[in-house]
Amino acid sequence: MALLFSFFYTIEKDSMYKFSKHFLTGPFSWFFKDIYYFAKTFTNSFGVVLETQFIIAIVNTILTTICLSFMHMPQILSLGLLIFLMSLIPVAGVIISAIPMCIIGYSIGGLRYIIYIVIMLCVIHAVEAYVLNPKLMSSRTELPIFYTFAVLFVSEEIFGVWGLIVGIPIFTFILEIMQVRDSGKLSLEEGESENE
Repeated sequence: MALLFSFFYTIEKDSMYKFSKHFLTGPFSWFFKDIYYFAKTFTNSFGVVLETQFIIAIVNTILTTICLSFMHMPQILSLGLLIFLMSLIPVAGVIISAIPMCIIGYSIGGLRYIIYIVIMLCVIHAVEAYVLNPKLMSSRTELPIFYTFAVLFVSEEIFGVWGLIVGIPIFTFILEIMQVRDSGKLSLEEGESENE
């Protein structure tokens, strides 16, 4: 059903957009304007998170393929493509990509190579989770690193693995609705003008 809806959405995107704009001019326009504002805000913040996840997947792929090339693993390009695709899936992607790497590693260097691969994956994903993810999220969403790290930690506790994806968009969505970020910028500008 999702594929079917996506197909119809793609082929009728322009006409659907024109038709949907009529909701913003009717007698209940106030209601649809609020929905439009909330949907646009959440979509923008969710897009930032997806873009950040894409950058993290690229960095993760580069680091992993460099380590695998030092181990003289065969078919580096195929493994790199698999690692990149699996890096877009939180947590489960690591396990799925680790299975073929461990099988190939076992065929080349035995149990020793499996241990090397597991240690490599643990180090790279620790760097990703505790350094890259908070730093990139904070720079893209203009949040301090402390808030980003706290939101990621709390949202993982509440929503599980998916909290790492939806936590930041929900938090920035709430900030936009409360107009915390706009008022913060305003008060900062006022403080700077007073200092001058």
